[in-house]
Amino acid sequence: MNHPTLPGARPGAQSIERAMGLVNLVAFHHDQGTTLQALVQASGLDRTTAWRMLGSLQHAGLLERDAQSGRYTLGVQATAWGAASLGQAALIRQCQPAMKTLARLSGDNVFLVLRLGDYSHCLHLEQGEHAVPAFRQTVGETRLLGLGVASIAMLAALDDPTVQLHHAQHREAYELEGVTRAQLMRWVQSTRQRGFAYRNTAGIAAVGLHWQLGGAAVAALSIGASRTRLPLSRASELAAQMRTHRPATNSGVHHGVV
Repeated sequence: MNHPTLPGARPGAQSIERAMGLVNLVAFHHDQGTTLQALVQASGLDRTTAWRMLGSLQHAGLLERDAQSGRYTLGVQATAWGAASLGQAALIRQCQPAMKTLARLSGDNVFLVLRLGDYSHCLHLEQGEHAVPAFRQTVGETRLLGLGVASIAMLAALDDPTVQLHHAQHREAYELEGVTRAQLMRWVQSTRQRGFAYRNTAGIAAVGLHWQLGGAAVAALSIGASRTRLPLSRASELAAQMRTHRPATNSGVHHGVV
């Protein structure tokens, strides 16, 4: 797997660039975390320097280190910065033209969702002719991966052991929603087989695709409607429209759903 490389040092900024390079490496492996040894190998730093910098980044809240596994993940401060940036319009501006086109062509509701580690966050909604007023409440909502169509699409991009580990780490939350590991795996597998994710429940149906944003971020689009307007027979048509009119934020689009 390719990973980000540390930037070339500039006079007077070497320590800062090395430290932020470590943050970028950890962000790239945030889902499962990464070890000191892996960071030393990827960064080219000696072990003592890397350990000292990682300690400072922990103290600043940018990184966290699991006491049992020793793996590093992004810290509370880094997560807070990411959450705060969600209100900015850059990604929405890039995706909005495609979303408007899809809303016009389908007549339905088009969502933009961003992955935040083990969670998904709904950034924006474009409503078509057949608007569902209740869908507006989902904008700004953050949900555990697997508890929404878009997040099932994102999970389907991961391998089976990672999906199973994710379920184990959030078993209590899934149990509250009545989602077993076997059920989650069925959703993931059907998403891979179809080439898109699809859910039809409680009178609402949705279909969608996800794609990579740079080296460490994942976003997704979904189209949602009443179940009478969006049976499985129509889902493949909408998935094809999303592939054709996908946002031009990145060239790589993968199967999945929002």
